[in-house]
Amino acid sequence: MSISTIWALAAVVAAALQTPQSPPLVAPAGVPSLIESASTTTTFVMTEAEYRRSMERRVPEFPNLVPITKKPAGLSARARFGAPFLLRGQLLSWAMDGDETDGYVLILDWNGNGDLTDETPIRFEQVDGKPTIRVQREERDGPATYPVSMKLVLAWEVPPAKTEKQLALKIFSRTTRVGELTPPGKAPVRFQLTGIVGQYAEPFNTIALDLDRDGAFNGETEVFRVREKYVNIGDTSYEFIVDPHGERLTLSPLAVFVPSRISLTVGSPAPDFTFTDMDGRSRRLSDYRGKVVLLDFWGAWCMPCVAEAPKLVAAYQKYREHGFEILGVDAIDTREVALAFIQKHNTRWTQTQEPDKGPIQVLYRVSAFPTYFLIGADGSIKASGTDNLDLERALRALFP
Repeated sequence: MSISTIWALAAVVAAALQTPQSPPLVAPAGVPSLIESASTTTTFVMTEAEYRRSMERRVPEFPNLVPITKKPAGLSARARFGAPFLLRGQLLSWAMDGDETDGYVLILDWNGNGDLTDETPIRFEQVDGKPTIRVQREERDGPATYPVSMKLVLAWEVPPAKTEKQLALKIFSRTTRVGELTPPGKAPVRFQLTGIVGQYAEPFNTIALDLDRDGAFNGETEVFRVREKYVNIGDTSYEFIVDPHGERLTLSPLAVFVPSRISLTVGSPAPDFTFTDMDGRSRRLSDYRGKVVLLDFWGAWCMPCVAEAPKLVAAYQKYREHGFEILGVDAIDTREVALAFIQKHNTRWTQTQEPDKGPIQVLYRVSAFPTYFLIGADGSIKASGTDNLDLERALRALFP
């Protein structure tokens, strides 16, 4: 299914939504449960000078980034700073003071005004040998409030493209809410909503439905991004609507049956698309049929993308003469920033650009950067993943 086919399908669905249908299914979701198996964000501590330089560089790129305008009085020479910390759609900053002997305190810009003098320091407590803060807050959204749960942990980590460990603040803020709905004449379907800092309806959030009712959620066939909008249950298509704070899930039946979404599993045909490269030439992915192609979704702002660049360059130089190509899809960056990155890191293969949540990203359901799809000479997907993809191993299998 191409991008043009997707837009045509969207038009059909839009028309179907104008026709009165059966009443929507509305099901409540349970209380939020914090996911503690993986952090949402890892931010490395900085000196004040490093922090100021970082803000000068990043504020023009991110309008929702709130830099510190006033720091607390009495900070010691050990004080460090950091960002971002996502809350209420803002990217907030924080200060930290102390050391391993005396303990650490965190001063976070909870109200998002850039002034840390009106915030109360929070002391880290030792949990499983790591300085930890657990947060349970009620945030306000107009007249209503919603719960926010998170865990903050200090840990020594190795930053991307570096070799020595640095102190970092690991933020665990992803939560799930579980419920059950019953389509007419069918068995109940368990669902799970996943959100970040109490927000569940953002396009990148996920909804999982146990469509085969086996008690588990299959990542390929039963997990959907909120932006995907539609799901099939039996022979009925529904538009799903997630409550902004995950309190309920609504499924509205459609008048037409929407074809199931494109499969991106290994062995499936890679969805074709057209694009304009950085030189202004119009191309198609299918133009590369007969070659092995790595589809690389990246951004100059993405630190893991920076760390992965040398690996991609090495693979390109090693396998290009055997029929290996890379197609880069840069997101969010200006043309000038993207070209500077390509020049600096020698990623001189075919590149294109699109905005965040652009059509190629939507087609390939990209939710993290970098994301890779390795496409074989026959046009089928051979491997996929993020920065954990073992590209060298996958290429050796295709170029023995």
